[in-house]
Amino acid sequence: MKNRIVKVPSMKKLITLAPGFAKKELATYKLDILALCGFGCRYCSSNTGNYLRINAEKFSTCVEQQTGKTSKHVADPSLAYVYPGVVNQLKTELMQKSKSFGKGHTLIFSMLTDGFSPFLVEEGTTRAILDLVLRMTSFRIRVLTKNAVVGREDWVQFFAKHADRFVVGLSTGSLDDTWSQKVELGTSSPSDRFAALTKLQDAGIPTFGMLCPVFPDMMDNGSLEHMIELANPEAVEHIWAEPYNDRNNWRLVRDSFPKQSPAYEWFTEVYENKESSIWSTYATDIYARLQAHAVNNKWLSKLRYLLYEDNIIPSDSMRFHGLNGVLLQSKPDNFGYSQNPAIARLQP
Repeated sequence: MKNRIVKVPSMKKLITLAPGFAKKELATYKLDILALCGFGCRYCSSNTGNYLRINAEKFSTCVEQQTGKTSKHVADPSLAYVYPGVVNQLKTELMQKSKSFGKGHTLIFSMLTDGFSPFLVEEGTTRAILDLVLRMTSFRIRVLTKNAVVGREDWVQFFAKHADRFVVGLSTGSLDDTWSQKVELGTSSPSDRFAALTKLQDAGIPTFGMLCPVFPDMMDNGSLEHMIELANPEAVEHIWAEPYNDRNNWRLVRDSFPKQSPAYEWFTEVYENKESSIWSTYATDIYARLQAHAVNNKWLSKLRYLLYEDNIIPSDSMRFHGLNGVLLQSKPDNFGYSQNPAIARLQP
């Protein structure tokens, strides 16, 4: 997929606190170097998130002025919104900080977008940005990407040279390369992502697993367990995982599966027919199988299961007993407990 590059006004500050990712225990700060990345993942939460929604009119004007077309990012996955002069902007921003900025903290690269979008890598922007963060801050940098280029020899050498500053992960929620081409437009294939992760691990570079989201067809034929093993729990620092959550784009995801297939019917039942109990059982089954694998293979301390627990039904809730490895993501009540009474009863 060739991107149509549109220049848009940058965020005022590039490095900011990331409370949402702090809750996920991924990072306390975040760095995004573009507004809409070069990968057109049809399920991406950023596409309908606050940042693009608030700036929708402004960015749409930029699209029309620069391309002559009126096109919205949700409808046109080829669009990429870039910040002109982002390297100089970050340098200016960091010159106002001391070298100790970020000491003891993790910076996610990136949270809303993919900093390894192909055109950024090719033009040297990604490398220049990471060099600045290394030279001018003390952050540990968590690289999160869908681009298997991080397993290329030059990047492996780069990360290895700074292994005390990086931890690298490739987000993958499927093992189906053919399906991925339909719904994760422009990304590296799942098999290439796992191959890149293995190369990083073989080189002694700190890594993490990111099984996000685990799509419903991964629940068949031991696919989930195979995906866990490809992430190599023994080698990673942690493994994050989550179910697919409704992001107002479920039809796009459903239509990537053949009609009458179990996955197609699953999306129809859950989101069109509002059978939320089906989602509850699916989300619970993912956790139960992750936990079983983790217990049997002694990596439970590494599990980080991200659960928006509102729709977990009482009959499923007891399977989360102890909440081992579970990070509740729904907004809590005023006392810090889940607003789902069945889950709140499990909390200490």
